[in-house]
Amino acid sequence: MESIKEKSKDPKNNIYKIVMIFTIGCFLGCIFETGLCYIQRGYFESRKGLIYGPFNPVYGFAMVVVTIFLEKEQNNILLYLKGFLLGGIVEYFCSWIQEIIFKTSSWNYNSYFFNFNGRTSIYHMVWWGILSFLYIKLLHPMIIKIIYKIKEDKRIIIMCVLTIFFTIDAFISSMACIRRVQRINGNKPSSNFERFIDKHYNDEVIKKVYPNLKDPKTLIKISKMK
Repeated sequence: MESIKEKSKDPKNNIYKIVMIFTIGCFLGCIFETGLCYIQRGYFESRKGLIYGPFNPVYGFAMVVVTIFLEKEQNNILLYLKGFLLGGIVEYFCSWIQEIIFKTSSWNYNSYFFNFNGRTSIYHMVWWGILSFLYIKLLHPMIIKIIYKIKEDKRIIIMCVLTIFFTIDAFISSMACIRRVQRINGNKPSSNFERFIDKHYNDEVIKKVYPNLKDPKTLIKISKMK
C-alpha cells in the first residue's frame, strides 16, 4: 500500500491536500469563531466569511499557509514563533484585501495594545501561535491520515467539486458585498446580473450573514448606513 509520504510526492495529491485543508480550516474556523462569540457575548452570531456554508476563509488560508511552511518544523519554539508571525501576516493581509477590494472591514483592533493598523495585534498573534502549534502537533497528522484514506479517483472528484463550489461561493459573496457598498453610495444596478444580486442578496441578507461588516473609515456598521 502506498504510504502517506509517497502520496505527498504526487503533485495531484498535494493540490488535493491543500484543497481539503483549506475546506477543513474554513469550517473549523467558523465553528471556533461562532463558539467564541457565544462565550464572550452570550449569544450566537454569524461568523461566516462566505454566504453559503459555515466557512471562514481567513482560517482556511491560515491553515494552508501554516501547513506549507510548518508541517516539517520539529523545533517547538520555532514552530510557535513562526505560527505567531504567519498567523498575524495572514490576518493582516486578509483585512487589507477586504478593505481594498470590498471597501469594508470585519474586524478592527485599534483598541488593543501594540496593534498593526488595527488589522492584527500582538495579542491575536499570540493566539495564532498557539493555534498553529496545536494544529501541527495534534490536528494535522489526523487530517492527513483521514484525507489520504480516500481512493484516488474519488479524491479528484472531491477536489473538483470543492474547488468549483468555493469559486462560485466566493464570487457571489464578493459581488453581494460590493453591491451593498455601491447601494449605500447610491449606485443603481447597471446590468441584469447586478439586478439579480440586488434582488437575491439584499441588505437584509448581508446583515444576517455579515453582522459585523463596517466602513473601514468610520468603523460604523454597514447595516446602520444608508
